Amino acid sequence: MKELHKKSAWKRIFSFLFAAAFLVGAMLKYPVLPDAAVSCKSLGKAALEATGGSSKLKYQTTKADEFGGFTISEAKKVSSIVYLCDEKEVYSLCIAKAASKSDANELLKSLKSYKEHNSGSDYLSDYSATEQKVFKNAVCGKKGKYVWYIAMSSSKSVNKEGQTALKKQL
Repeated sequence: MKELHKKSAWKRIFSFLFAAAFLVGAMLKYPVLPDAAVSCKSLGKAALEATGGSSKLKYQTTKADEFGGFTISEAKKVSSIVYLCDEKEVYSLCIAKAASKSDANELLKSLKSYKEHNSGSDYLSDYSATEQKVFKNAVCGKKGKYVWYIAMSSSKSVNKEGQTALKKQL
């Protein structure tokens, strides 16, 4: 009887060690990333709270093809997005998650081009001096698969506060 008890104890120990080794192996192959709990919506909320500009925003979408900064082919590379803006699309916030990091690099280039276009003199003639400053002081960036465009204030430091809050979440 004692020998049978010893065998079952060894089986339990072996089973435990096998399960532990399996879990460690699985964690190494599929690590739990901190961005699992992060979403474009939660990042947008953090950026809005930091900039204090949500009262100006009237429109919201989660469709990448409705954001003017991405072409149709680029919009297909977006796995998740939140885009908020006012009626004139001056005050705006766009946070997108790309399908891959290489797609994120391409989307960031588009956002920088979008910012440059919006800051161009031909484009700005229909806007007030304050609205022009909003375009010129917009910030865009990338971290991992996430890219963003923040134009919530005519003050670049306020837009950067939104960016800092967003980065803290990632």
